[in-house]
Amino acid sequence: MIIYGPGQLYQSIKLLGSGSFGSVYLVKELNTKQEYACKIISKNHISKYDASSMIQNEIRIQASCNHKNIVKLYSYWEDCTNIYILLEYCSKGHLVDPKTPFNDDDVFQVFHQILSGVNYLHQNNIIHRDLKFENILIHEDGTLKLCDFGWAVKVEQLPVPNVMCGTTDYMPPEVVSKCCLDFKLDTWSLGILLYVLLYGRFPFKGDNQDQLIRQILYDQLIIPSRNDTNEELINLIQALLIKNSQLRPSIEQIYLCKWMKFNMKLHNIFNHYENEQLKLKVKQKNITLKVVHNNQYSTPNKKMVNSHYLESKNDIDHKPTSFGKNHNSCRTIKSISTNPSPQIPSQMDKFFNFLENIQKI
Repeated sequence: MIIYGPGQLYQSIKLLGSGSFGSVYLVKELNTKQEYACKIISKNHISKYDASSMIQNEIRIQASCNHKNIVKLYSYWEDCTNIYILLEYCSKGHLVDPKTPFNDDDVFQVFHQILSGVNYLHQNNIIHRDLKFENILIHEDGTLKLCDFGWAVKVEQLPVPNVMCGTTDYMPPEVVSKCCLDFKLDTWSLGILLYVLLYGRFPFKGDNQDQLIRQILYDQLIIPSRNDTNEELINLIQALLIKNSQLRPSIEQIYLCKWMKFNMKLHNIFNHYENEQLKLKVKQKNITLKVVHNNQYSTPNKKMVNSHYLESKNDIDHKPTSFGKNHNSCRTIKSISTNPSPQIPSQMDKFFNFLENIQKI
């Protein structure tokens, strides 16, 4: 099958999957031989289910995303019968819920990539609302990428009106009880993903839909112990699967939990939130600046207060320095826990930006 795009021709190679509104094919651009995934959505189905606004929303949100852990949308067009969405092709399929539980390190290797994609969405006021294994694709290089933004929503204001969307196994209590929603909807789904990775089964199971919903709403979650698992990971899962959404951690709080901080350090992955937290702590200490030949320097090290510095002739002779004050020595750096000095932010920002750039190299 030949698909006619805007100025390009695509050869359909094979069917990758089908959904409610259409199918996804592996296609090859005839000139460049580049492979893509092409989602073909029937206009008849869109009309039948009154889903035009949903499709427009999906295209608008995914086209706005630019992140290594989110499937890229390259182009979209339509003809008389279909809408076509040209997407990044992930040749290794999607994650599958493991039958054999992962160990702690394998869980982290999967989870930190999913979390990175969700963090990007939340920073851009987007709730995915359908996080599940089938919507996490694996690129040829092994990178995990979030896909399928059919239920995603761009948040204009909170809370978000409830729509019964997603897959029940991953739904939080506020969705199945038809309450208003916020970003914590996604963090519950992250907790489900973590639980399944660690135990090879879902935390809530029912013989039918109604029974599953009752368990999600009312059953207390009991997490089995595993001798080979970090207790901090168990604590994170418990926190993510709290039924009261207001008590669930945000994405930032997930990054700042002990398990994430430890593993990101272990694998030399830069933790933006931990860096910002450290930066704030340093700034709040009101570290004064040392001036030598009119050049400013700053240090977050309190021990520098007692260090021996070379003394200038002005210091020895007790003559006025460039500050217009008398000094007995250059040892004038001090740390006081008061309000931040207005001179510090620019210097501290440069200091931390330098560290951040080093981490990214």
